[in-house]
Amino acid sequence: MKKSISHIISKALVAFVFLFTVSAFCKAENLYTIHDLEGRWKFSIGDDPEWAKPGFDDSDWENIGVPGAWEYQGFGNYNGYAWYRKTFKLYYNIDRDWVVLSLGLIDDADEVYLNGHLVGSMGGMQEHPETAYNIQRNYPIPVSLLNTDGENTIAVRVYDFHQLGGIYSGDIGLYYDREYKFIDYDLSGKWKLELLDDLNAVLKAKYPSKTKEVFVPAYWESQGFNGYDGKAQYTKEFNLNGELLNDKLFLVLGHIDDIEKIYINGKKIGSVYDLDRNQNRPLYQIFRVYEIPEGILKMNGKNILTVEVYDRGGPGGIFKGPIGISTQFNAEILMDENREYNSFWEYFYHEWIK
Repeated sequence: MKKSISHIISKALVAFVFLFTVSAFCKAENLYTIHDLEGRWKFSIGDDPEWAKPGFDDSDWENIGVPGAWEYQGFGNYNGYAWYRKTFKLYYNIDRDWVVLSLGLIDDADEVYLNGHLVGSMGGMQEHPETAYNIQRNYPIPVSLLNTDGENTIAVRVYDFHQLGGIYSGDIGLYYDREYKFIDYDLSGKWKLELLDDLNAVLKAKYPSKTKEVFVPAYWESQGFNGYDGKAQYTKEFNLNGELLNDKLFLVLGHIDDIEKIYINGKKIGSVYDLDRNQNRPLYQIFRVYEIPEGILKMNGKNILTVEVYDRGGPGGIFKGPIGISTQFNAEILMDENREYNSFWEYFYHEWIK
């Protein structure tokens, strides 16, 4: 049935208002809030490794609003180290292997601890200062680190060396990605990462080993390779459910910064330049879904997935999910959910006219 003119016009007005409140005409991230962490946190300037421990007594610390720069909350013109701490309880079990701790934007560098365990870092501190003020802090958290029947403590060490400082903007909380319901075989979690470029003397001292087990999805800078720009190789071994091999399958790799080549069992299946999408945007904004050719996956035995990534600058790696293998039906849903529009009229046509 044809849609009425009045219906189309009313929908167009709604779409018009919506589109001009967001950038790049893209849909919002499909995240579900497990626990909101915005509000009052404990705060102290200075630096002490004891402050990362969950049992530390922070009762005499200042209270500070998060998010919000510390300069606007009584610590004007302060540059240097400071710590945030937040204790909270979860009153229910989480039916996932991992969740995302989002800390918004932090100026300039940070290290994050959950119940005493280092779970991520970004930027460089006093010895090698490097700002990461404009990079969203999304740190993957194994659910095994969370206490579901007791207290949890997040401790954030921040180093600010100019201008504003602290956890200054963004959504703060624990989340999980709802789009994983469209993943038929989950490949998120632990992968092997190997740096492929020759390293200069400074980087050799910074990275004693060029190979490390990392979590995917997450920037490699947040997992021990801060400041690395160049080529790296991700490897994941998996045994696929034989029932899935009866379907047409797609490899979903979310978002990658910047350029990748994909291999399954040694056979190349594509790169970002092969995707039949509008390429008039930064490569890291393109949602990666690759059709898996028939006969490449093994029904019985180990499959090896290799992703070679070249990062041209800034943060790098397979940084945002979902990550896994989907049937054609679910892959098409994911591609539609992550469709980006370059103009109001493109959005209007696809959502309301087509």
